[in-house]
Amino acid sequence: MSASPERLSKRWRADCELAEGERADSTDGALRAISEAAARVYAKALFNIAADSHTADQVSEELHGVSSAIGGLDPQLRGFFEMPQIRKADKQQVVNLAFEGKVSRPVLGLLHVLVEKRREALLNTIVTEYDELVDDSVGRVRANVISARPLDTDLADAIRTALEQRTQRRVGLRQRVDPAVLGGIRVSLGDLVIDGTLRRGLLNMRRALAAAQQ
Repeated sequence: MSASPERLSKRWRADCELAEGERADSTDGALRAISEAAARVYAKALFNIAADSHTADQVSEELHGVSSAIGGLDPQLRGFFEMPQIRKADKQQVVNLAFEGKVSRPVLGLLHVLVEKRREALLNTIVTEYDELVDDSVGRVRANVISARPLDTDLADAIRTALEQRTQRRVGLRQRVDPAVLGGIRVSLGDLVIDGTLRRGLLNMRRALAAAQQ
């Protein structure tokens, strides 16, 4: 049985109060650390709700969908979600129009709490923190994969399988496209870094040529 909107609302306020406790007394130097700590608290609150209803993976997919939807907007439209000058009520209405009925109540509740607390900019960090909680709960580690273009399914599966064989653990891929790598793929998992990009190859060539001229 899913939790009622009233129960979710009360639970969000209780679980997320810690995230705001030190905000008023923060200095500029500590702001980033406090923001990251706040993101962890929001992610943990959401994970607790999702775990209770056995929907942790579904919530993860919804979070990524919301993050991608907002990130794919025109910069001016995307700014609407984060700009503090916009009235909270207007943002809440847009959130409902965009996501109500398309995501579960916990995810929609998170978006409303972020708007209410003026913490919209934390969304992507919350997604990352939530992924780590899900990974920890199933004994999975996450590898970062950077490529010049999106990986096809076969290549992604091959990378995942190779990493699982090497680490003897379940591995999830966090993929990012960056044209600056020029070509190839860069994979990092903890202390393991595999850099097969053209950019790295050119850098190594320059270093070799410079060493030869000395």
